Amino acid sequence: MTSTKWVATAAAGAAVLALAGCAGGAAPAASPQPTATVTSTVTATPALAATSPDDPLDALTAWTACNVLSQSKVPDMKLYPYDPAHPAEQQPDGTWRAIAGYAIEPPVEGAKSVIIICDLKGTRGAPELVHVTMKDI
Repeated sequence: MTSTKWVATAAAGAAVLALAGCAGGAAPAASPQPTATVTSTVTATPALAATSPDDPLDALTAWTACNVLSQSKVPDMKLYPYDPAHPAEQQPDGTWRAIAGYAIEPPVEGAKSVIIICDLKGTRGAPELVHVTMKDI
């Protein structure tokens, strides 16, 4: 074999070995490993509908007004949070009946809570207390 053919044959053999990952010298490149990528989707909070103090009461506004108006009756008691499963209800005469609950800590004579039942009318900006009842439970 001539030296030119031998060099060409050696070069071709080295190329085949390099493609097969068996070339001598440098280690073959590591195959890429899958990596976990954490992405988050940011969604904008929807804008609240513009309200006016002249808008009529709704369930949440009636409940909030009941709490504000009843705080003077139970100043040291802990308010139970709003429960959307028991919203204020609009009565046939158009008033709203809201119930606010307060914890009695420690319980007194078997009562653990006080509820205040408010009948309200008016607007968001000027709710009016029509009637209030307190009960210990």
